[in-house]
Order: sequence, then C-alpha cells, then structure tokens
Amino acid sequence: MALTITLLLASLALSLTVYFGGGYYPNLMWVWLPFVLILAFFLALFAVYALFLVLFAFVIRLRGEENYRPNRFGMWVLSETCFVLQILCRVRVHASGMGKVPSPKTKFMLVSNHLSGFDHIGLISLFVKHDIICISKKQNKKIPGVGGWLRFAGYLFIDQNDILSGTRLIEQAGNYISEGTCSVCIAPEGTRNKNFPNPEILPFHPGSFAMAYQSKCPIVVFAIQNTNCVLKRFPLKGTDVYFDCVGVLEYDEYKSLTQKELAEKVQGLIQKRFDHKRARFYHLPVKPETTETEKAE
Repeated sequence: MALTITLLLASLALSLTVYFGGGYYPNLMWVWLPFVLILAFFLALFAVYALFLVLFAFVIRLRGEENYRPNRFGMWVLSETCFVLQILCRVRVHASGMGKVPSPKTKFMLVSNHLSGFDHIGLISLFVKHDIICISKKQNKKIPGVGGWLRFAGYLFIDQNDILSGTRLIEQAGNYISEGTCSVCIAPEGTRNKNFPNPEILPFHPGSFAMAYQSKCPIVVFAIQNTNCVLKRFPLKGTDVYFDCVGVLEYDEYKSLTQKELAEKVQGLIQKRFDHKRARFYHLPVKPETTETEKAE
C-alpha cells in the first residue's frame, strides 16, 4: 500500500501543478481536468516504476546467480507491486480471518488452494508486514521482468517432474521456517486447478506438509475464491476475490497425524468454507441443501 499511496500523492502533486500552473483553474469548463491528470500521471509513474523492475530483473539475470537467500527488500517490492496490480486489474479483495494469522515474528507455513496466478498476487499483498516467500513452478523464474524479482526475493522453484529435487526443496523451505528466516507459502494441489469446478479442489500432495513437521511451525490455511475470473472479466468488469483464513493449526494439533491425514484435514477446512460460501463463486449454482432423510441415509 505504501507504493500506491506514494504514486497517488505524486500524481496529485503533478496534477495540481499542471492545473494551477497552467492557469486552467479560473475556467469552470476545466474543472474535470485534475481528475483525468491524476489517473494519467498515476499510470505514467507506474510505467516508470515497471521499467525499473524490468531493468533490475535484467541485471539479476546478467549476474547469473541461480539461488538467492530470502531478503526483505525483494519481498517488499513484490508485495507492493502486487497491491498496485490488483487495483489496475479492478480486483476488489475481501480478506477475513486475518486476526488468526500469527504475528510477523512467528514464521509459518501458508497453505491455500490454487485457482490462478492471482492467488499469490493477492496473498503476498496481504502479507506485506511478514517475511514470506512462495514455492513456485520453475517455469515462473523465466517470466520476463517478474522471474528475476522472484529469484531475488528468494522464492523456491520446484520441478514438478523431479521428485528428488522437490523433496530437497521442501526440506529447504522447512529450514527457512526453523531458522526464522521467513514464512513459506505453498499450494499443495501442486498445480493450478484448470478444470474448476470439476473438481473444486485437486487432491493435496501430502509431501508438501513435510516442512511443517520438520519446523514444527503453525500451518495457516486460506480458502481462495474467484481469482480464476479476474482475466475473464477484465477490463469491462471488476472482480470480487476472497481470501479467507479458515484455520491455524499449531504443531500439537497435527503432530500425531500422518502427512496424508494432515493433507486431508487441511483440504477439508477449505472445502468446508467453499460449501458455506458457495454463492460467492461467479456462475456457480448453489448446491441443494441435504434433507433430513438424506442425512439419515
């Protein structure tokens, strides 16, 4: 949000400078001009900022370093940029349960379902005060402009076809949490749910939770809705997306469970929220309520 406020204030200052400095203010026919100028300057300033991001990412690529330790500056830049992107894409974020989330001093495993690339854009923008990185597919490190910043911030990239490297990466994530370096966000489905709503959630991979057992950390569970609709509705319509913290599992609550049982428990928490808030989904019919006879059967 700090970046957004800075861009808005700079846009306002430039707009008023042009409006009053250009002598437009005495004529009422130009009363609309400052509002148009604010928008124009905001977009122009963000374009300059985006150019900085691209050039910096290019420098990172030239350096040739494959792995970076998580660093706060990189995380902050990604979080602030994600916040602005949501505004530009007409995304209205509705977050609930944030009071359940541990303080920034506590490092945790963040788990969610995976509907689109906007999942992590929304989550990261919510956690600007936390040191947090994501586990992402290795293809994302090659995205022009974006990939360099993901690497610089310390994101971990998983090869979905290499089980051994995936195991090592999960272990590294557990080390980051244990050391107090940062929290780690992962989508245990392993890939984007391209066929939503059939099924609404893909099966969670139990191995994803190995980092939690290793670090004995809290598991923060988020249910995400409607991020898959953003690009379909933009630019003609805005999109309401929902990020609900549906539970925080402490180590004592899951240490006696197997990884498979834990994966099913976490997936169940998300599915329960979907069932309860199903009407939020765009173009998804509400399930008929179960009758007493059906419950008895």
